[in-house]
Amino acid sequence: MRRFGSHPDLRKPHRSCLVLHGSVEELAGHPTRSRRRVEARAALELALRLGDLVVVPVSAILSHVLFYGSAAPDPSQRVVFGAVLLSAMVCFMIGPVYRAWRGRGLVVDLWILLLAWSCSFGLFSFYAVLVDMAGAVPTRWLLTWYVSGLLGMVGVRVLLRVQLHRLRARGLDRERVLLVGLRSSGLKLHRLLRGKPELGKEVVGYFSAKGDLATRRGGDAPRCLGALADLPRYMDQHRGEFDQLWVSMTPGDAGDMKAMLKQIERFPVPVRLIPDTTGWGTLNPGVHQVGNVPMIGVRQGLADHKFRLAKRVEDILVAGLAVIMLAPVFAVLAIGVKLSSPGPVLFRQRRHGLGGKEFSMLKFRSMRVHAEGSSDKITQATRNDPRVTRFGAFLRRSSLDELPQFFNVLGGSMSVVGPRPHAVQHNNHYERLIDRYMHRHYVKPGITGWAQVHGLRGETPELRSMKKRVQYDIDYIRRWSPTLDVRIIVMTAFKVLGQKSAY
Repeated sequence: MRRFGSHPDLRKPHRSCLVLHGSVEELAGHPTRSRRRVEARAALELALRLGDLVVVPVSAILSHVLFYGSAAPDPSQRVVFGAVLLSAMVCFMIGPVYRAWRGRGLVVDLWILLLAWSCSFGLFSFYAVLVDMAGAVPTRWLLTWYVSGLLGMVGVRVLLRVQLHRLRARGLDRERVLLVGLRSSGLKLHRLLRGKPELGKEVVGYFSAKGDLATRRGGDAPRCLGALADLPRYMDQHRGEFDQLWVSMTPGDAGDMKAMLKQIERFPVPVRLIPDTTGWGTLNPGVHQVGNVPMIGVRQGLADHKFRLAKRVEDILVAGLAVIMLAPVFAVLAIGVKLSSPGPVLFRQRRHGLGGKEFSMLKFRSMRVHAEGSSDKITQATRNDPRVTRFGAFLRRSSLDELPQFFNVLGGSMSVVGPRPHAVQHNNHYERLIDRYMHRHYVKPGITGWAQVHGLRGETPELRSMKKRVQYDIDYIRRWSPTLDVRIIVMTAFKVLGQKSAY
């Protein structure tokens, strides 16, 4: 293997890279920065714990005053109060409620809080049943305490984040990072951090390697600190003045990367690899570990198991409420289908779901029996389609024919929000014509979706219409969050119901 620094590209920086050995000290920071960051993190965690410690009992007392007119609970209510507090302590300690926020968004943090707080009341409920005191539990007080306590803790986190963002925007409490190499992924990350100082990380500069983008990017690139061969000397001169080393190189640089890591192994600084996946057609790339073997996920749906759990909880809650609240509507529509034409109330069609596996999707029947047969010919419903009954046309226009799919959601084959499932014949046809068409199946199909609320539903007479749908579906998978799902559900009520493009 070639010795590190022997290649001329490693000994010399690019023409655009100004070697800054004389001025680099002003970039490296001060040794006390690390200590200040530790103190800032400790102060943040303390403020968060104190905020929760105040909010939880205060919300309990206010809820008690609301229902009982007194702040002093009776002995049995004191037992309930203590049991819930103990449950909260256990759930908050087990969950990552108080772990560092750096790199973690507010939505994720609030979901973790919701799960931990719900776990607290769930654990108490289990205890109440176990000791046979469930009948004595003041339900209204507990429910009000749950909601008010949750809102209070959300408020604490929002206020602390606002303050933290202000501090980081002023350059405080930031982790300082050195870049090794500058491929497209490293440059993208630098831009992200520069545009979002609240993430709490700052790229001090980079050390150039062959194949870097700096010569073509100019002002977009971070400041160049020297050639790759200068890295060990720089790290030796500035120990403790930066927090992490990020390597932005490609698999083709494996030899240089190994030599570089060998040269800097005496420096106990965390080293992270930024994989350059440009042109790979990635979808939600992420890092996984099986045993002690790390892997990079190149294409996947919701990468984090916490996100998958959150989406499943969301599906069960929304679908369960919909089935209960819409039960009378289900009955009326079932009668209407039976009266419109002979045949079953529900129509089952094979569709591709998560992972491309087939499942039976439920709909209220809108066509005459045998009109929606299993022919290999792809025939979408069109305007004034003779196969559609008069009542079926109403169901399609109002999207009420989709309501039985809430049972698909409860069964786990669908989600409330996701890419709409197409007929198996359509999938077999379009997967050969549209790039990344089957990427839609990295998540469960949905009753409504990102494409549908943008008007892309019903007949697709042109290939470009289906391509646009697929683009929106993939964009949804990349951008998924609970708030996006809520937004789509709300938009569905205004934009999809009654839309004229469904026949």
